[in-house]
Amino acid sequence: MNIFEQVEKNINNLVENNVYWSACATTEEMQRAREGRLSIKFFDKEVPTDWLKGIKGKKVLCLAGAGGLQAPLLACAGAEVTVLDLSEKMLEKDQRIAEQEQLSIRIEKGNMCDLSRFADGSFDYILNPTSLMYVPDVKPVFREVSRVLKVGGIFIMMAPNPINYLCDFVEDGKGGYYKAVNRMPYCSSDHDSMSDWVEYGHTMEDYIGGQIECGLVITGYVECQLEDITELHFLTRAVKQG
Repeated sequence: MNIFEQVEKNINNLVENNVYWSACATTEEMQRAREGRLSIKFFDKEVPTDWLKGIKGKKVLCLAGAGGLQAPLLACAGAEVTVLDLSEKMLEKDQRIAEQEQLSIRIEKGNMCDLSRFADGSFDYILNPTSLMYVPDVKPVFREVSRVLKVGGIFIMMAPNPINYLCDFVEDGKGGYYKAVNRMPYCSSDHDSMSDWVEYGHTMEDYIGGQIECGLVITGYVECQLEDITELHFLTRAVKQG
């Protein structure tokens, strides 16, 4: 089994066990999007409203973004939406909501590292929810994103900060503490070769510098700190230059 087959199996298993991040958009959220009040969640924050301004009528790719959340909301807001994901179970959620809500969403099963099915300059927006920790190298993804974006197109990416992988929890009988023990880049199988779980920690140089190398200019940055001190996530907005 290759890396991506294992990732698909892992994600499908989580969906079948109703992991919290696989929850679909609610009826209320979709109605607000139809009324022009689109809101895309970023953990306990939201994607800034002005990042999605003018989304109606635009061609949008939800990259590794299935699960019945972002794609239905964007479609309700009037966007022409395509969703591509590795997980059949996540894509089934989008298909089900599209049928229930009579939404036109193009469903594609595939790997975010290979967007060869799409022509150059196909999309006005690409939204990539937290998923890049499942690919060993983010740069091929950014190259494909830049290729299929129109000039002036917008790429919105969510990802875990490297600190998520730098530290391990140490139990000392006094409540425990975190200790920085891992070097970046990080691969879960290097530390637990017996586990079926596959996850990668990337450097900020690869996340930010990788986008810049591909002709994307970072124009927005947001962070979200969760309850666990090492659970720091970030959100970037980038524009493709001509």
